[in-house]
Amino acid sequence: MKKNFILPLAAILFLPLSVTSCTEEENGENIGEAASLLLDNNSVTLVQGHDITVNITSGNGDYSVRSFDESVVTATVEGTAVTIHAVENSTLGEDDVLETTVLVLDGRKKVARVEVLVAKLWDLTVEDVPEEGIDLFIGETRTVKILTGNGEYAVSATEGADEFVKISEIAGQTFTLTGLLETGDTPVQLTLTDSEGKSVTFPVEVNIVDLELASNEAVFSEPDAAAQYINIVQGNNGYKFSYSTGGGETAETSDIVEASVSGNMITLKPKSRGSVDVIVTDQKGSSETISVTVNPYELKLAENATSITVAGFANTASVKIARGNGGYTLSELTDENKKYLKSARIDENDNIVIEADWLGTTTIELSDDAGKTLEVPVTVAPVAAEIGSDYCFRMGIKEYVENHPDFDHQEQLTFEMVFYPTYSRALQSFIGLEGVFLLRCENNGDENLRFEIATKIHKDPSNLSGDTYSDPRFRSRQKMGNDRQGNGQWYHIAIVFDGTQPSTKEAYKMYINGVREELTPASDDYANVSPDPYLVMSGVKGDEALMIGRSGNSEYRLGYCAVAQARMWTSARTETQIRENMCTYFTPDEASAMKDLAGYWVPSEGIGGIDAFRNYGYVGEGLDGIVYNNAVSKISTTPFNGTYKSVECPHSY
Repeated sequence: MKKNFILPLAAILFLPLSVTSCTEEENGENIGEAASLLLDNNSVTLVQGHDITVNITSGNGDYSVRSFDESVVTATVEGTAVTIHAVENSTLGEDDVLETTVLVLDGRKKVARVEVLVAKLWDLTVEDVPEEGIDLFIGETRTVKILTGNGEYAVSATEGADEFVKISEIAGQTFTLTGLLETGDTPVQLTLTDSEGKSVTFPVEVNIVDLELASNEAVFSEPDAAAQYINIVQGNNGYKFSYSTGGGETAETSDIVEASVSGNMITLKPKSRGSVDVIVTDQKGSSETISVTVNPYELKLAENATSITVAGFANTASVKIARGNGGYTLSELTDENKKYLKSARIDENDNIVIEADWLGTTTIELSDDAGKTLEVPVTVAPVAAEIGSDYCFRMGIKEYVENHPDFDHQEQLTFEMVFYPTYSRALQSFIGLEGVFLLRCENNGDENLRFEIATKIHKDPSNLSGDTYSDPRFRSRQKMGNDRQGNGQWYHIAIVFDGTQPSTKEAYKMYINGVREELTPASDDYANVSPDPYLVMSGVKGDEALMIGRSGNSEYRLGYCAVAQARMWTSARTETQIRENMCTYFTPDEASAMKDLAGYWVPSEGIGGIDAFRNYGYVGEGLDGIVYNNAVSKISTTPFNGTYKSVECPHSY
């Protein structure tokens, strides 16, 4: 029995060509962009006397056609169908082939081209088929391409050929052959014919071969890695898989990898970590082995985190282990870790839970049962307690002096504060002692306020019970930025008193972000007089305490800001010292060991319910920052349950 497959002439030698595109205006009026003119075939081959139809798939209507040489081909259009006719008795070239062009135009002057080849008769030829024919192995599929011919192609084969070779329908100018069964000594004979009786015959042999793979190894980066593919170079179809672990007995399935086949392509999908041999066997018993390794997961944290941050030293933070191989453990805390962390553990849900102890950065190591490790940086980040109308901090300096009279007279004193002003209002007080030595902003409306030192200066430095100058103040040149004005920023401000200096110009200094500020006295009366020899701490007015965020026993002199840290030194800090430690967070042990750091407050717990922010300076709990309510004349203690703000270093050198 013979099989016949017919290919219409219209499908011969399809070759897309470029199409011209443009837009236009008609009668001076813009009518919009024209559609491209497109055809379903831009290259056709005809025999003299034959027709072929090309369809317009996109255009703008009102179609017309024109042949470059109507002695060779003519063209007509009806609707969207263009019919091309090869003239029966046209004079062809010496090679009996002539090439010409048909143009298709539309009402918007779009143009498409059809290249036309006309011949008396084409030889029937196929690509890459040797005289000895085609060799296939079982399961192999080979594509046969018709190079030239006269259309209406058909393939026939010797009787019984379909047992050995599967022949596909002809599509365009190609068809496929698939080996089914070995042919032995008698190959299958295939004959290809066209509409003009041209033909070509060639044998097809299907042989048994040794199984050969393009690769015998596959390595996966992790169990969730993408599938890998291995081509079967040759084989005998009917492929089956078995699995062997460690050279042991084979099994039909594996927990490590899954193998499947489609055509001559093997797909390997990883399932879990480990190594296994995948044995591929074809229906003729030929086999090959693929060595498969699936590496364990790399340890990963949730949301691609590469570190852990705890906001505040009394806080905790956790991050989930998103990927790994089970059996998770953390390294024991080292002495270095313990400077910053109270504990680090893994809970029942595979979360790394960090309990902070102090500010700073350290590293812990995560490991799993597969021996994978991950270094995880842990940062206990400073946060700033936001104060203003709700809260202020009171340090009982007057009570402390009563029990420590030697602390009362300070020949030198420095206040430092890292803070972020959140609001603009006159006479905001940030840190200090009302009527003694105070950092605040000026009394000049609610915007563009300057920082100032408010202090007390006696007209006779030898008589501290005598007359004083009226409210002496020294103002900065810089204006205070804040959220209200849209120019908020972090500040480090230090104010220094040095009673050993001969004049107020050198006795009172201000440093903003580590740079000495030029100060302007509010009055010339005390611009360059001799300063008091010392500050009297017990002379504090208002709430009679060292205050952060308030002064003057007044709900109208609040400090609207986020406080990161504050310091009180019983020395006149130099510009170099201020710059060096501007953004440093001393440990409690470091702070208490500094002989002149009397007060050191770091309201960076990061949690609510704080009654007092501890003083880490050498004075200790006698100057703890007790939390009080604010915006009232008479303040009273209250827990801090406010918000915290992330801290930035105001400047670096």
